[in-house]
Amino acid sequence: GWVWPPSTAMRAAGKKCLARLDELGVVYERAKAARKINTPIVVPGMTFGGVKLTSIFRKPPFVMDCHLAKAFAEKGEILYREGVRELRFSTIHNYRHVRLGGKTLTALSRHALGLAVDVYEFVLAGDERVTVKADYQSGALNGIEAAAWASGGFRAVLTPGNDRRSHYDHFHFEAQMQLPSARADRGNPLKLSQRGAKRRRR
Repeated sequence: GWVWPPSTAMRAAGKKCLARLDELGVVYERAKAARKINTPIVVPGMTFGGVKLTSIFRKPPFVMDCHLAKAFAEKGEILYREGVRELRFSTIHNYRHVRLGGKTLTALSRHALGLAVDVYEFVLAGDERVTVKADYQSGALNGIEAAAWASGGFRAVLTPGNDRRSHYDHFHFEAQMQLPSARADRGNPLKLSQRGAKRRRR
């Protein structure tokens, strides 16, 4: 259901999303038009449900689609209960194509739409810092990964567990923008790719 320029349904979804941010008490600013972002905003505080999003090396402002802010505003508390206090990220909006399984696909990345963030480090309660690349295999992030999936707030959470080649060193949190004609394709991308592989073998 996603098209460009934005359809009437997309503009309506954006207005509904902004109303939800107001309802949740999220302080945001409307941003200038950004390439392929339906409802561009900036959240000055970058804190959602007690969890702060901090850039590893880029400087603000961080333009994102309203739906990414909404996902964290609604589900950040779940991550907080898992001990997460800070998500240290590299990228939100970046016009590029999907990389999955080490391959670049023709589809636009959700980063191009402002709907995704790449998290390389987690700061936990007690100021413990856990990096995806160094600590994922120890199981230190298992609870956080499971909670993010179970929350239902994200269209996808790509990790070393379901895409070792392209996401070996970070978690890719991807928001869902509900549209009337959108496919119900949210789910674990590893399982989806496995089902595709089975169909090809038949």
